[in-house]
Amino acid sequence: MLIVKVLDQNGSGQYEWIINGIYYAIEQNVDIISMSLGGPEDVPELHEAIQKAVEQHILVVCAAGNEGDGQDITNELGYPGSYNEVISVGAINLNRRISDFSNSNNEVDLVAPGENILSTYPNGKYASLSGTSMATPHVSGALALIKAISNQAFERKLTEPEIYAQLIKRTVPLGHSPKLEGNGMVYLTAVDYLAQVFNTDGRTAVLKV
Repeated sequence: MLIVKVLDQNGSGQYEWIINGIYYAIEQNVDIISMSLGGPEDVPELHEAIQKAVEQHILVVCAAGNEGDGQDITNELGYPGSYNEVISVGAINLNRRISDFSNSNNEVDLVAPGENILSTYPNGKYASLSGTSMATPHVSGALALIKAISNQAFERKLTEPEIYAQLIKRTVPLGHSPKLEGNGMVYLTAVDYLAQVFNTDGRTAVLKV
């Protein structure tokens, strides 16, 4: 893992810092960039940096944002999460309901757990936090596993669109609007689950995810 610090100790910063961090990650030949951050401004230089990363076959995973109102009739846009080139991650709670704060828009790709997530915290502590920033690392970690497994299975290095397709194969719809959940919840064993549901002997099993 390559940790690139682009915000200060209070979680604030400038777009220039984020942009520089992206270019540094590109120079280091990373496979995945995970960004649990965002802001309200559509900055052309930031978008260009994202596009450069994708051109280098880097998967860019971003938090969708926390300005949502729980409804799909409104659009809340945060950047870089709303750029089409990134994998935009919304949040759900442990009951698999969309988090009220999770942004709603047509660029949301999928959702992951983002409420009361226990993780490390500054000064050697642990804390339970909520936000699409908490959901994003679930997807980044899932992508790392999918990429390793898929490259071995196909006996070649898959392209960024192919890895994205493998990720979407491993999602489960939750019944919410696509603007809220995208393709559904990341679920790494979804392929095996569907194989059980649609088995080959003509019977259909009813399983709960």
